[in-house]
Amino acid sequence: MESKIVLFDADSLIYQAVYKVVDFAEIRGMYKAKKQRFEIEMEILQRGYDRFEKLTFDILNEIGEHFNVEKTNYFFTKCKNNFRKQIDPQYKANRTKRNKWVNELRDYLLEYWENSFAHDEYEADDLIFYNSQLLHEKDYIVCSIDKDLKQIQGLHFDYYQLKKYDENGEIFKVRKGFKYMEKTDCENLLCELFLVGDASDNIKGVKGIGEVKAKKIIYSKNSTYGKFRAICEAYKTESEFWKEKLRMNYKLLKFN
Repeated sequence: MESKIVLFDADSLIYQAVYKVVDFAEIRGMYKAKKQRFEIEMEILQRGYDRFEKLTFDILNEIGEHFNVEKTNYFFTKCKNNFRKQIDPQYKANRTKRNKWVNELRDYLLEYWENSFAHDEYEADDLIFYNSQLLHEKDYIVCSIDKDLKQIQGLHFDYYQLKKYDENGEIFKVRKGFKYMEKTDCENLLCELFLVGDASDNIKGVKGIGEVKAKKIIYSKNSTYGKFRAICEAYKTESEFWKEKLRMNYKLLKFN
């Protein structure tokens, strides 16, 4: 069986692990049972950790059915000095305040989870990209649900679970699974991001262009130059400052 190093984008799993990890009724019960605050917090944190461990191992077991997992590196976003904020102060400005347990569990994992990495200036996506550049393309699998990471050429495993229905109408879940990103696929994705932007990160694309229209524009061109010219023409329709916006989005969206 072919061996692979798994580059694991673990950020989204933290949110799953702490989702409804505890409710107020339980907390009140813990206080009534005379538990101290630190005991309650450690119990909640342990629940999140146990969930994270199960979610992670389930995903790796699925990958392990097809490849020998030689090593897994886990990447987290914990960057107070995010370099993209220096480029655009509005980057991720639309994000709501995080659940306390997201931060607590991330810190705990970074301290105790083997092969866990974060950086003060770079997000998990950036760290995965830089690690992929140090390896041969055939040696790694990018494990993530993040569309942005599909800029990386090579094999990906998308662990997002889609809802399906069996013949009895019962719901079951199936992961998106494996997809190999060719160089052209990566280029097309980046071009689409330039046009559409990334709402989750508060990156504005070209007004009036959604995913369907972006694909129509990009896939009608046969060369990198043609795609870039089409992107420029789209940006020109917005304002006289289109070049500045395009340069900024290039720095925000493209891994370098």
